[in-house]
Amino acid sequence: MLLIIDNQSAFIKKFKRQFLSEQDFDYVFFDHNQPITLSAKTHIQGIILSGGKGNPYEPLNLTSNFVALMNFNVPVLGFCLGHEIIAVAYRGRIKKLAEYHGKKELINIIKPEDPIFDGLKRNEVMLMKKHSFYVSELPESFDSLAVSETCSTEIIKHKEKPVYGFQSHPEVSGEDGLLMVKNFLKICNIL
Repeated sequence: MLLIIDNQSAFIKKFKRQFLSEQDFDYVFFDHNQPITLSAKTHIQGIILSGGKGNPYEPLNLTSNFVALMNFNVPVLGFCLGHEIIAVAYRGRIKKLAEYHGKKELINIIKPEDPIFDGLKRNEVMLMKKHSFYVSELPESFDSLAVSETCSTEIIKHKEKPVYGFQSHPEVSGEDGLLMVKNFLKICNIL
């Protein structure tokens, strides 16, 4: 089963309607301010932390993101705010951009051998971005897998665990974005 923490992103709702509802696996949504209440028999195979407003330092209740991230030993994928939460949870830092970024941007993949990129035909992709913050200091336990003009930490991965963060929104970025999401679900043994 896939566990999704919804940080109030319109994109995760679109992803649910246009992708998840068509799939043949189980998933469960919890709001960012809702306790994660699962049966002891529930087998979580992977976690998605959605995008949303704000940042990990603001007084939002993002507790369920940190609970999911630190209490399940499964692959994790963070989009936008979820990416920033992952970085902060592992002792990285985020900063505010000079101006809001809300458009598709060219992302250059610098470590194409990672399984998250399986099946991509080139080392650059256009991904949708909507964010005011970025990961300014990568945690020591993470590598940067991709960069852009606005961010040197576009896609990050833990050095030892299948924990990924995307500053962008691959879930709504067309075929290439969905391919990477599907690759994550394969890493989780869900697809």
